[in-house]
Amino acid sequence: MNEKPVDRRVRKTKRQLRLALMQLMSEKNVKDISVRELAAIADINRGTFYIHYKDVYDLLSQLEDEMAAGLSAVCQKHNPDEFSGNTFPYLSDLYHFIAENADMCRVLLGANGDKAYTDRICKILRDDHLYDFVQNFHKDADPTLIDYFCAFIISGNLSLALRWISTGMQETPDEMAILAGKIITQGVQVLSKEAQ
Repeated sequence: MNEKPVDRRVRKTKRQLRLALMQLMSEKNVKDISVRELAAIADINRGTFYIHYKDVYDLLSQLEDEMAAGLSAVCQKHNPDEFSGNTFPYLSDLYHFIAENADMCRVLLGANGDKAYTDRICKILRDDHLYDFVQNFHKDADPTLIDYFCAFIISGNLSLALRWISTGMQETPDEMAILAGKIITQGVQVLSKEAQ
């Protein structure tokens, strides 16, 4: 069954609401955000808001679900045995996804974000790609050690991505993917001039 394409005006309205919500959530807790102020910042009327969402929590929940689904699609697009030396296709797609969703990543996964949502995102990264990727190259490794390695890599990449966003994303997503890949594969050696 084919879904109907979303009307351009609806996409624009939803985009305005997303931007407004992320702006407000960077200033205060979601429980302190009213539909009235959200609609005012998005430059829509409250009735238009209620056509699409029940309340602010419904908007946030849908945005979180969309981001989680998009991230899962990025992860599942790549085979666990995919690795091509100095290029990192999975990490490249991941950092492009982060760049496209920088506003949401900064707010939802940052210091004031919901820990349960951050855990959900980390679980997607682990279960939809990283665990199988690591296990593919280290078939005899203790599963507990793989879990520890995955936790370390995921939290490191999350911190790296948030740092990149907070400093204005001056590097391209592909440059960040290469940096992340080198950090994962070379560790602290990436800091020496010979490694670059």
